[in-house]
Amino acid sequence: MLESQKEVEHTLLSRLMKLGLASLLVNLLAFEMSKLMNDRIPDSCLMASNALKWDSKFSSSSDDPVLDVILRALEALCVIDVSTSCVTAEVLIANILSDVPDLASNISQDFPFLQGLFDIFPFTSDDSEARSALWSIIARLLVRVREDEMSTSSLHQIVFILLSNSDVIEDDLFDQQFDENKDFESLATSGRKSDARTPALRRIICILNKWNALRDSFEKDMIEEHVTDEKICRLLGICHKHTV
Repeated sequence: MLESQKEVEHTLLSRLMKLGLASLLVNLLAFEMSKLMNDRIPDSCLMASNALKWDSKFSSSSDDPVLDVILRALEALCVIDVSTSCVTAEVLIANILSDVPDLASNISQDFPFLQGLFDIFPFTSDDSEARSALWSIIARLLVRVREDEMSTSSLHQIVFILLSNSDVIEDDLFDQQFDENKDFESLATSGRKSDARTPALRRIICILNKWNALRDSFEKDMIEEHVTDEKICRLLGICHKHTV
């Protein structure tokens, strides 16, 4: 259907999406991945990364014809409806990291992948649960970042990504406050609500503090307009505000 004429796509796709095509593909992919997980962990990690980078063909990483078909379908949906596909990729990655926690260590140094996570936030603005899942992925990765053992170059890259997305972080935290105020009664009834934002924000604080502690020893070319004291203090203030 996806490779047929546009008329067929427009006639069938919207109806199939309403019937849960995206969820079906995710479930099928999760099933196929579960069969490969033990033997092909690196491929699984690469697949999750490519789901955010959008710059590689999914099917190129698989020797399984069934998996190829599923990945081609997901790739086609990415082109047709980017926002839905971003959330689908996010759900897939969250499920993989939940089932195989060690994978987070393998991709915690993949900085384009981290940037890709922040790029998804605008697509989840109307879905608080999707935003929460996204923070869960970010928290799993940042918890495994060892800023005390990182090279100066790697530390610079992750600090640059965090500062570049300070507005995204602040906007999401503002939206979270709005959602919590709107649902205050239900939250008061159900008690404490689990939130992955807090551990993620605490890790951001630790990483930025490490950068500040080493700042005097950096070469001048490491101190650039994108990584300034003002921007660091602003992001630290945002994180502290929402972790107390």
